[in-house]
Amino acid sequence: EFILIVLKEIFIPGSRVQALAGTSAVLSDCWSVFGNQAGLAGICRIELGGSFQNRFLVKELSTRAGLLVVTIQSSVFAVSLYQFGQIPFRQEKLGLAYARQISKQLSFGMQFNYYRLYFSEENRSIGSAGLELGFQYLLTRKLLLGTHLVNPYKTTVKTITGEYRYPSLVNAGVLYRISESISLMSEIENNWTSHLIVKTGMEYHILDRVHLRAGVSGKPYVLSAGFGFMAKKLTVDMATSYHQYLGNSPSVSFQIQL
Repeated sequence: EFILIVLKEIFIPGSRVQALAGTSAVLSDCWSVFGNQAGLAGICRIELGGSFQNRFLVKELSTRAGLLVVTIQSSVFAVSLYQFGQIPFRQEKLGLAYARQISKQLSFGMQFNYYRLYFSEENRSIGSAGLELGFQYLLTRKLLLGTHLVNPYKTTVKTITGEYRYPSLVNAGVLYRISESISLMSEIENNWTSHLIVKTGMEYHILDRVHLRAGVSGKPYVLSAGFGFMAKKLTVDMATSYHQYLGNSPSVSFQIQL
């Protein structure tokens, strides 16, 4: 029997997050449905989004994702669909999220997940359920704190060949707005089984239309960079990350406000 630990970074589509080295606990946009669901609480419109990443330039490791965010009065609901890999091994995740601003400073979010693995050798799909919880707190006008919990209980699926485990993770981060144009963020990730991972990113806004981003995380070390631009209700982001052992992973994502 063996255990395959699925890395959380696989479930973080959205080129903005990838350009910031996976820092997501303190971000607030529609892609928070894959990062920290509390970040959805500030959305006030219907939003659609999609993303694609070619992980390590290997098409069998490519990822695809889509999302829909809907605001109903003071509550925000979201549905997301994610797919990693191709047959003979394919992994999918369906998420249903809820977020709300508890106060002017505090936001809360939660998400129910349904994971599915497809194995060609067994010619069948195997599913399991998971849970995510998140909080964001605006400490001052320039300082934001965020924390995100994934699968507080063990989420596994059992097959003929072994047991596949989805990780239990805790992410805690801080975002500091140096100015109206520059934001610096840092995050610590703990999966309870190995060393801590530290992620740091910086985002620079140019006239609120163009965004330049860079980030670093480790260990193993990953360097990342990217940019985004807005055209009316459409936002397009592009990014690439470089893993010190596995190489480059380019990505592109978009979101539309309705």
